[in-house]
Amino acid sequence: MSEILGDLAPALLVVVCVGVVPGWFWARLLVGDACRVGLVAHSVAFSISLVPALALLPTYAGVPVTLPVALLSPAAVFLGGLLLHHRFGASKAPEPPLAPPPPRPSSRALLLLVLAFVPAAGAAAGLLPLWAAALASLVLAGVAAAAGGDPAGPELPRRWVEGLLAAVLFLVLLRGYLGPALHDWPHIRGIDKYTQAIMVDLMLSRGSIESYMVYPPGFHTLMAVICRLGGLDPLELFPVLAPAFLLLPALALYVLGRTLWGAGCGLAAALLGGLVLGSPYLYLAEARYPQLISAQFLTVLAVAALFRLLAAPSPRAGVSLALLGSSVVLYHHVGAYFFALVLAAAALLLFPALLLRGERRRAGALFVSLGALGVLSILYAWDTYDLAGLLLGNGGSGATAEAVSGAIGTQQPFPLSHLAEPVSHPVLWLGILGVPFALLGARRASLPGRLAPWVLLAWCLVMFAGSRTALSGFPERFERDLGVPLVLFAAYALVMLLRPALRRRGESRLAVAVAAFAGLVVVAGAVRGLAVAALPAPEGPSDSARLATTPTVEAAGRWLKKHNTGGNIIVTPYIDHVPSRALLAMGGYSAVQTFNLSRIERARDLPPSGKKPPLDAFVVMKRPGSPGARRVLREYDVRYVVLSKDYPGVDWKKFERLPGLYRKTFENRDVVIYAPE
Repeated sequence: MSEILGDLAPALLVVVCVGVVPGWFWARLLVGDACRVGLVAHSVAFSISLVPALALLPTYAGVPVTLPVALLSPAAVFLGGLLLHHRFGASKAPEPPLAPPPPRPSSRALLLLVLAFVPAAGAAAGLLPLWAAALASLVLAGVAAAAGGDPAGPELPRRWVEGLLAAVLFLVLLRGYLGPALHDWPHIRGIDKYTQAIMVDLMLSRGSIESYMVYPPGFHTLMAVICRLGGLDPLELFPVLAPAFLLLPALALYVLGRTLWGAGCGLAAALLGGLVLGSPYLYLAEARYPQLISAQFLTVLAVAALFRLLAAPSPRAGVSLALLGSSVVLYHHVGAYFFALVLAAAALLLFPALLLRGERRRAGALFVSLGALGVLSILYAWDTYDLAGLLLGNGGSGATAEAVSGAIGTQQPFPLSHLAEPVSHPVLWLGILGVPFALLGARRASLPGRLAPWVLLAWCLVMFAGSRTALSGFPERFERDLGVPLVLFAAYALVMLLRPALRRRGESRLAVAVAAFAGLVVVAGAVRGLAVAALPAPEGPSDSARLATTPTVEAAGRWLKKHNTGGNIIVTPYIDHVPSRALLAMGGYSAVQTFNLSRIERARDLPPSGKKPPLDAFVVMKRPGSPGARRVLREYDVRYVVLSKDYPGVDWKKFERLPGLYRKTFENRDVVIYAPE
């Protein structure tokens, strides 16, 4: 543990200087949140949005993320925010919430809610189909919501909320660090960490990742700045920093819940999103960090900015929405795709409602802000996706077109019963119960407060629809991110059911029993989330959350790094279930990428160069003495060929029989490395 803390402290100091401090005055200027937690969340969001955007500017002139770039980018963001804050002062936007807090349900509503738990329990036990149980629970909850309830009592004192939120955030950190600290250190689970590391290395050395993958550069630019200032390699940084990423969804959900229905719902949303919801931990365990940040942090805060704009239209609220919303595009293409669909659904819902009620000022502010968001998004996406090529129809856009065509229809959705795994049973069933109560409870609110729950519902429906069809391209990720808006409805239901626990007397036994049951369900979900996080990484070859390294592979990686003199390497697609990109990352290379032949034929998630390089690599591995192999070695400047001793269809001993063409430079139990002569 002392070794972990020794690595953690200096790295996190750099992270705070790059990812928290630069955005502080931007948060005060544009949001002005009186809640310290909200200010910290927005400070992080503006930091990770603006710092990589500035650090990317020199890369268009061919300058990678050097030390001056890494120093100047966060400093410029901090000073810019300080000067603007000094000139214009902090935002004085009205305090949340937009809508009344959850009511205290009536006795009749409680009876119906008890009945609604019955099909939910049946589905959780596998006795009922999920669709039937969900429909029955939704109908019963709708009738219960129509039965009405009493206005909410007093909210929890602020110091209670802050204390409980601190405890929740500590447990979220524990959920992130338990597994790596107990089982993985100095590594971290998730095979995608090697892909992330390679792209960070490319930003440090070349300032571009386009040769490796069609991918937004925001996350890898930010990590490159941190690595440059902290003197760490990406594979050294991720075990230290990545578990803390779990804090981001919890913080963002607290802000959004508080914006909608007050601090109590914000606290419940942070608890459910940070400890019970399955998808944030799945993203962490698979090392899909950019998707976690884009879909479950930046998107959530952008939706909160949208609601603040509706509540009080102002230039500051519009700029906040534009900056936060466009930064989603900078971090992940799938997250940006989701956010675009959500914004489209929100626009279809909001503009008619605002215009029909004569709210031209709100509609105009929303139109201008979404326009600014769109312009910034296009600027961020222009180079990554070669938008000029797409618009003009020239051949330069082939990599983007192939990536899109390779995604549509190639991933089949999971059965509906799988939904409870990434969403979790407590979030799923509390969310279903909360939908009708939140929609009907908003009738007492102002127009923005009445519209906001419908936007959340549209968000849920978009994600659910995408999870049910292969035509969405990413049904698995639609399914995972459905839990994010559903958490807000679940938080509403949880606070409503726990109301009796906050009152000292006058509550029926049924109300107290329902409150105790709801609390027990959530606590059980949180305990399960922590228990799963404390388990060792899975070892199966098809599991994306596995540790994906072995002592023999590490030894080969160290040798490659020590003897790296440039050029490229060819690696068998797997070595004892460790993917080839692990050796690329450990050795400091970015090519040649290799994949199983089945994946090459499926053409999903291939690099921009397409099928040719991985197929050429197989020419060398299968026919090392052929003229075709010699051509590939020259064309790709291959310095080493790294072979697994048991990869199907590749006989490493063929290289032994060609001493004039290949020289053995390294060998252990699982790996052998040859240098072409």
